[in-house]
Amino acid sequence: MPKRPADLRRAILDASLALAAEGGVGALSMREVARRARVTHGAPYHHFKDRGAILAALAEEGFALLTREMTAAMKDEPRGSVARFEACGRGYFRFALRHPAHMKMMFRPELANPEEHPEVDLAAAKAMRVLVDCVVECQKAGNAPAGDPAPIVVTSWATVHGLSTLWLDGPLCRMHNWAGSPQELARRVAHTLGELLKAGGKGL
Repeated sequence: MPKRPADLRRAILDASLALAAEGGVGALSMREVARRARVTHGAPYHHFKDRGAILAALAEEGFALLTREMTAAMKDEPRGSVARFEACGRGYFRFALRHPAHMKMMFRPELANPEEHPEVDLAAAKAMRVLVDCVVECQKAGNAPAGDPAPIVVTSWATVHGLSTLWLDGPLCRMHNWAGSPQELARRVAHTLGELLKAGGKGL
């Protein structure tokens, strides 16, 4: 039985994720995606004009999942702004562990132009807004340096993203004696960022 349009689109995206998980983004081609999805070679073109459109769709989906993960991590944190900031970081890392194939798509250089991929840019901006709002909340509570939040946002993002990439790519997970479990590592790094944030807020 032929796949319904919505089922076909999902099958193509799932096949692309599986291929990326196994062989990296370079393993994706329209023909290979069709083979993995068990559809005709021309079927992917019903929803995606080319390979880049598949990457963009998965990146957009990934940023939406990231937004959801960070928001959920912060939602039930009652201990104040810095605790929510740390929870946001742990949520980012947890997303990376749960969705490694999406992570491979989301930060591709060919998707970085907002004019060519406005849907990806919008989804990425929503995810970034979660962190920006979290930092601003810390500033308002006196738990972060006042002023432009951008340097804090970029530093925090770079730290947690770097941690996620190092774990997914292997260097950190090979250092078990130093790194510990991924959850504990994420907790320690997020807590370190939180302590540095508070220290900066006190002018130390």
